[in-house]
Amino acid sequence: MVRTSGSNQAGSLGYFCVSRTSGQKRSRGRLTCGRILLVACVAALTGCSLSGPTSIRTSRTNYNAAIAETSSEQLLLNLVRLRYRDVPLFLEVSSVTTSFEIAADGSATASITTPDIDLLTLRSGLRFSERPSVTYLPLQGEQFVRKLMTPLETETLALMYHSGWSIERILKVCVQRLGPLENAPRASGPTPRSAPKYEGFFEATDLLQVLWQRGDLELGLSAEEGSSALVIRFNHDASRSSEVQRLKELLQLPAGTELRGLTASQTEITGEGVGLVTRSIMASMFFLSQGVIPPDRDVELGNVTLTLDEAGAPFDWLRITGGLMHIESGSAAPETAYVAVRYRKTWFWIRDNDLDSKATFALLGQLLELQSGGVEGTKPVLTLPIGV
Repeated sequence: MVRTSGSNQAGSLGYFCVSRTSGQKRSRGRLTCGRILLVACVAALTGCSLSGPTSIRTSRTNYNAAIAETSSEQLLLNLVRLRYRDVPLFLEVSSVTTSFEIAADGSATASITTPDIDLLTLRSGLRFSERPSVTYLPLQGEQFVRKLMTPLETETLALMYHSGWSIERILKVCVQRLGPLENAPRASGPTPRSAPKYEGFFEATDLLQVLWQRGDLELGLSAEEGSSALVIRFNHDASRSSEVQRLKELLQLPAGTELRGLTASQTEITGEGVGLVTRSIMASMFFLSQGVIPPDRDVELGNVTLTLDEAGAPFDWLRITGGLMHIESGSAAPETAYVAVRYRKTWFWIRDNDLDSKATFALLGQLLELQSGGVEGTKPVLTLPIGV
C-alpha cells in the first residue's frame, strides 16, 4: 500500500479605499469605509460556503479522469509485459480520501496623511487547502490467480453478448476452439515459435457476424436446469441460408443436423450442438498481447519471440489480431494516442482512431473487472508516505 498526499492553497486578496473628507464629512467617510470592510469580510465568508460544492465538482471529475486514465495505462502495460514474457502486476485503487480546509480573515488600517485626506486600507484573506490520500493494493494471491487462470463460463459470454458486444469479437477473444476449429490455442500463452491455425475459426465467426448484423441470429442460454449451453437461434429463412450451410460444413456437422447450441466442453458434443473451449482472462490477455508490435532492435536481440510460418518466414500476427488489437511502438508516443505507456525505453500505444483496438481493449477491461470483482488485495506490508 502506498499513500500519497498533497495540498493546494490559494492566497489572500487586498482592498483599499481613499476618501476625501473635511469636518463632519470625514466621519461619514470613515463609516463608509467600515461598511466596505464588513462587505469584504462577508464576501470572504460567503466564498467559504461556496467552496465545498465547487471543490467537489472540480476534484471528483479530476480524480475520476486520473483513475480511468491510469487504469487503461496499467492494462496496456501488462499486455506489453506479456509480449516480452515479463510478469504482469495489477495495482487496484482501493480508496481515495481527501480533506478540504478553508479559512477567511479580514483587517483594516487607517492613517491620516493630510487634514483633508484619510487613507483606509482593507485586507481580506481566503485560504484553501486540499490534502488527498490514495491507497493502492496489489491484486495477488491464490484467489486472484485462480480467477485469472480459470476458463470463462458460457454465462459470461452470454452476459457480454447481451451487453452489446458483437458475437465475432466475443468468440475471437474468449474462445480458443469451436468444434474442430482452432483459434490459435498456442497463442493463449507466451508467443509460440510457429504460426498457429486460425483460418477456419475466423471464417466461422465472420459468418456468425454477418448473420448477427442482419438480425438473423440470437444468442442465449439454455433454459434447461443445470445446463451451461449457449443456444443459437436462427430465424426460419436464415437456417436455410448459404452462410448457415457453410457454417455447418466448417463445424463438420452431419447432413440434416441443425446447429442450435454451443457447450463448454473439451470435445464436440453429440446431437445438434458444438463443443467450445473458452479462454481464461490470462489466456485472452496473452492472445491479445500478440498484437504488440515491438521495435526491430528487440526482435534482433531476442527479447521477444519471433514466430515463423511454414516457409520459415516471419509470421505477421496482425493477420490474427489486426481487427482486434494493434499496439504500436516507437521512440515517442503520437499526440493522437488513446493510451500510451513507456516500457523498456520504448513507447507503446493504441491510436485514438483505432476503434477496433479500443473496443477490444474495453471488452478486456470489463472481463477483468468481472473476474477480479470481490477479490481482496494483498495486505500491505509497507506504507510509504510521500511528501507534499
